[in-house]
This record gives sequence, C-alpha cells and structure tokens, in this order.
Amino acid sequence: MAKNQLDDRDQKILSILSADARTTISELARNISLSPTAVRQRIARLERDGVIEGYTIRTARLETETAIKAVVMLTLTGAFCSKIKAAFGHLPEIRKFWSTTGELDATMILQVPTIERLQEVTEQFSAHELVKRVQTHVIIATHIDR
Repeated sequence: MAKNQLDDRDQKILSILSADARTTISELARNISLSPTAVRQRIARLERDGVIEGYTIRTARLETETAIKAVVMLTLTGAFCSKIKAAFGHLPEIRKFWSTTGELDATMILQVPTIERLQEVTEQFSAHELVKRVQTHVIIATHIDR
C-alpha cells in the first residue's frame, strides 16, 4: 500500500501508534471516531499491507546508562558499500548502515559499551583499503526519537 493511499484516519492511527505503540484499540477508536472493530480492521490491513512492519520495545534507560551511540560517516574510494557491509556487517556494534549520496558514501549508527571500543571499531574502518575518510560523531542527547 502506498503512503498516498492512506486516508486521514489511517494516518492518525499511525501517528498515535508511533507515539505510543501500546495505545489500546478503544483509545484509538475514541481518538478517530470509529468503532473498535473498524480500528482493528484498519490495523490488520496496515499490518497485512506492510505499512506497519512490527512493534518493538525500547529500553531507553538501560541503553543510555550502558552504551555510547555514535554516527560514523565514511568516504570511500568508490561505490563499494556492499564490500564494506561484507567486511564489517558482522560487528554487533553497527545498529544501522545506509548508503548515502553526496560527499559521504556510507552512514552508520554504532552502539558501543565504551569509548575505547568506539575507537577500536573506527580504527578498523580507517584501516580498510576502500575507506578514504572516517568521521565520528558521538551522540550526546536525543531530542526526538520516533
């Protein structure tokens, strides 16, 4: 289902669930002026069509107390993100990895237990023959997390 096929009520359901995935069907129904059955059917359709891919739990308190998050950006000698993925995809510290356009070729979110481990991982990136430049930015605060 394309995003432009979602009506206002679908968009409202997604917005509410994005803010709090534990919102009950009854609460959703009240917020969008539909019956609980109609809301349940809409959610089932959104799940079936892949608009809602899943629900998750975040342990924000534990993550912020025990981990350092960083954005790492790589400039490569060519369009070799697949080779970088093959070389480093096994590292559990890599939480997200994107190919990007523009000056940077790849962007990653890393989550490491210590600053020393962050340095070790970024040094591994720097030592790779396809990596021209590594930029690392430690995340110090989260202001919006949807």
